[in-house]
Amino acid sequence: MNIKNLVLGIGIVVVFALVLWQGIEAFYPSPKYDDFCSVNRFDYPKIIPSGIQCASSQQLQAQEQQCYQDKGQPVYEYDDNGCQISIKECDYCNKEYESARDAHSKIVFVISIIVAFIAIIFGYAILSIEPVGSALLGSGIWAIFYGTLINWRNFTEIWRFLLLLIALILLILIAYRLNSQKKKSFWQKIGLKK
Repeated sequence: MNIKNLVLGIGIVVVFALVLWQGIEAFYPSPKYDDFCSVNRFDYPKIIPSGIQCASSQQLQAQEQQCYQDKGQPVYEYDDNGCQISIKECDYCNKEYESARDAHSKIVFVISIIVAFIAIIFGYAILSIEPVGSALLGSGIWAIFYGTLINWRNFTEIWRFLLLLIALILLILIAYRLNSQKKKSFWQKIGLKK
């Protein structure tokens, strides 16, 4: 492979990665934090005048603790002195945003894996056309990496291991298949095998 083909191959992989990312964002955009939580949604702590001591109640602390355990954000009610007297509500906007991100990540993973397999199969089929075949194989590997990376937080340790093991086995099989075909062609070219 000459330098020109190497540069073209790298260019194809990079542009493929950008097309995959931008294509998913164009047709299935990522959830935006501002769609779930707005800055004006939360009250900022009030400035307590000097000399005022705010009483801390066990009930308020228990409500706060329960809200945080439920992955919410307490929204307080204040008295005239700026002291927190109760919780108006437990806001779950961040929890809703995280749920939307998880659902989005799973779909991006599926799309990326489908695109990866198409790119790898197509790249393998036209491998004789350099650098397109090799670049498509590399692009397929990139798509697997991208989809797995986006969805990594949703996988358990065992699923992470299994996915990486399957990807490794597939890459080894493809590499073995490609190199065993080259050996056969070489031996056939020099006339030692039919």
